[in-house]
Amino acid sequence: MQYLYKQFLLIIPMTEKVWKCFRCNLTFKSQELADMHKEISHHSITRVKAIVA
Repeated sequence: MQYLYKQFLLIIPMTEKVWKCFRCNLTFKSQELADMHKEISHHSITRVKAIVA
């Protein structure tokens, strides 16, 4: 049996921007924590998109 209506779903973005230290494999949600890690460890921090469920 065919349905006579179409179902529309809202597309909600499932990503968020986070800061990541690839050397330590740590992820930070706030820039302040990422800056503290950068000062302490002298590692570079990169801003990436993380998939959130």
